[in-house]
Amino acid sequence: MPVAPHAFACSATSLAYAGFEREGDGLVLTRYRSLDLPGDTFQHGLLGGPPREPRLFEEQVAELVHGVGGGIEEASLVLPDAWLRTAFAEVAELPTDSRGRDEVLRWKLKRLVPFRVDELRVRAAEVTPLAAQEEPRRLLLGFGLEGLFSHLESALRAAGVRVGRISNEGLSAVGALTPAILGAGDRALVALTLASDRGYTLVVVRGDEPVLHRFKSFAPTLPEAARGASVIRDLRLTATFLEEHYPELPIERVVLAAPEESAARWGRWIDEGGLGRVELLGSEHTVPVRTGGDAAGVDLPPEHEMLPVVGTVCQEVAA
Repeated sequence: MPVAPHAFACSATSLAYAGFEREGDGLVLTRYRSLDLPGDTFQHGLLGGPPREPRLFEEQVAELVHGVGGGIEEASLVLPDAWLRTAFAEVAELPTDSRGRDEVLRWKLKRLVPFRVDELRVRAAEVTPLAAQEEPRRLLLGFGLEGLFSHLESALRAAGVRVGRISNEGLSAVGALTPAILGAGDRALVALTLASDRGYTLVVVRGDEPVLHRFKSFAPTLPEAARGASVIRDLRLTATFLEEHYPELPIERVVLAAPEESAARWGRWIDEGGLGRVELLGSEHTVPVRTGGDAAGVDLPPEHEMLPVVGTVCQEVAA
């Protein structure tokens, strides 16, 4: 079933809403509004943290929803990759009951990440197994702080909006790529890189199924040369992993979404990392989106920043 054509995006410093209408194979952005948040709105941590003043945050959310004219009953929520992390795990079987399934997921995750799993919300989707994996089933795990997620959901619910799904920027952005880009299916892999001065996310997909999701942040004081060396090293390891586990599937496209002023630098790093020839994100890579309605004339973020909210309303979920 298609998700609702409404999306909120929240980060440590901003809250935004984008409303769309479907038009043929594309979308019309009809409403857009954003709100800058003070830098201390949320508690700080590796996975983010709940709002320091929940009531004040509820008021900010209500202000945003009221400002776009209401009429938003259901929406998706897009969060930074730092807040909603991912990991892959192998399992033999999963219990059918929700409690047993949750226990298995948490036990698996505990062995993979350095976080207190009892404080996390954990969800999983089954993906195609690797040829050489030990267990028969492979899972893509998504996890983040329960305290943060529940506060975000309750703040939107107080404004009359039910959150139907929560996703991170990297996995959401894949949904904005055209069927022509993703259509290689079983014949090739496609890589999408979201890059900024704060770090980068690399998502590699087979058709529309993620086979790898990697997020890395940078310390603000890290020199550019050190950032480049770190990116190149990580990408070379990634290229080796893909060659080992998908030897018959070359990387057909490498799409880069980055600020204009740093795109050339990121292109060099990715090229040296060995993933393949880089294509800078353009209209030929994404589903058609035009601006209309109340969004006409509104100052919008650049295309690479809009990509996750566009992508999340393009994706479908199991009914």
